[in-house]
Amino acid sequence: MAAAASIRIHANRPSHVVSRYLYSQFIEHLGRCVYGGIWVGEDSKIANDGGLRLDTVAALKRLKLPALRWPGGCFADNYHWMDGIGPRDRRPKRQNLWWRQPESNAFGTDEFMRFCKLISTEPYVCVNVGSGTVEEARSWIEYCNGTQPSSIVEMRVANGHPEPYNVKFWGVGNESWGCGGNLRPEFAADLCRQYATYMRQAAGPDAKLTAVGSEPSVPDWDERFLDTLGEFVELVDYIGVHVYSGKGIAEIEFSDDDYKRLLVDDVKRKTDYIKRAIETVRAHTTPRRAFGLILDEWGIWYKEATIERGHWQQSTMQDALFTAISFHKFHELAANLFMANIAQTINVLQALILTQGPQLVCTPTYHVFDLFMPHRDGRFVPCDATKVPTIKSPQGNEAAALSASATLSADGKELFVSVVNLDISGAYSTKIEIKDATPWALRHVRRLCTGNLRSHNTFDEPENVVPQDVLVEAGATLDEMTFPAQSVTTVRLTAR
Repeated sequence: MAAAASIRIHANRPSHVVSRYLYSQFIEHLGRCVYGGIWVGEDSKIANDGGLRLDTVAALKRLKLPALRWPGGCFADNYHWMDGIGPRDRRPKRQNLWWRQPESNAFGTDEFMRFCKLISTEPYVCVNVGSGTVEEARSWIEYCNGTQPSSIVEMRVANGHPEPYNVKFWGVGNESWGCGGNLRPEFAADLCRQYATYMRQAAGPDAKLTAVGSEPSVPDWDERFLDTLGEFVELVDYIGVHVYSGKGIAEIEFSDDDYKRLLVDDVKRKTDYIKRAIETVRAHTTPRRAFGLILDEWGIWYKEATIERGHWQQSTMQDALFTAISFHKFHELAANLFMANIAQTINVLQALILTQGPQLVCTPTYHVFDLFMPHRDGRFVPCDATKVPTIKSPQGNEAAALSASATLSADGKELFVSVVNLDISGAYSTKIEIKDATPWALRHVRRLCTGNLRSHNTFDEPENVVPQDVLVEAGATLDEMTFPAQSVTTVRLTAR
């Protein structure tokens, strides 16, 4: 029997906008993310458009991803962009320094831009600071965005792309505290000043530059970095932090305690870390220029995801619940958190898509991105879940078993609510009360639920975990809705 609970939605108190860029992605030349997942070559028997596999394009285009970060990751700070342009048979072959695999450079700037266009997403390019030069970074921007009749722009035109790409998002290096050079934050800040000066001039005032932020292993990085950046913080728009979860947990054969560690402890750790970074950013914002936060790498990193396996891991219903509850936290923080890029889109870590030769399967994480699409660019609406038990982790942290997040459309005519039940075994019969004078009609309910945390999609059984429509009878109300254990549910309401 389902336990009773209630959710209050304060639709009369909409606040900040939930940026669509919170639903962005990240790809790197790592494992089979690019080669095999995106690029198969023009001679491949796998259906492709000029070398880009069409099933990947179709699957990602359905999600309308806001932005895609590339080429890394650690790979970015050993990548020289001119290796990846021009006739592919003349491009130099390199060693992928960090991920111990060959790099053909068949997939470079023009291929990436074409891929972004095919899936209707905005490119976010991370430049090489660790082993590159300021001139290399500046000229890459000129290649992508330049309109003057310079030699670099003529190279782009000669490569078949007369119109500029108009890339808006640029990252000034990656993880300078680690694979980006093992730098001190003070020295990294001085480099950022130098790079951003030229990048800003080349990209123009409308470009958005992201400086390297911290991760939990270097908690004092942000403050020391920004203190040294000083008044030159106005050269950049964001600082990008990284937080991974799931350390030491198995991808499928995890215990119930592992689940609680991930969904309670790790979610709390990530949320607290983002809040800390927000406060640091606020303390360094200047009156003349807004300065914000990006979470440009996040997701689950299971113990099976090793270099030897190309950081490939399976995605289960547990991943779906982690993704959904993470987005609920991001919505709450969206007044100060502009973008989030989950790692990584295809075949690596918490991927949306897994491929194997000509086969492709969408993961439970993919389906949460699909379910939550209406939240993008909506106005955040506070929600209260009451009479709900908590889940307690082995470390003693607690989280409410039932979580709700709501957004109001820009025109105020649609209310979209997502509800996550983290309870392993308990369902909740829930009354949803909307605090608003507007009469709302229940239009559509969708749900992701299998009854098994470890269920996942395989190439032989690609639809083990897929969303289902929930029957809504004419005149149905919100007085009693049941949310099964281990479920993600979305509810769409429209003003009468």
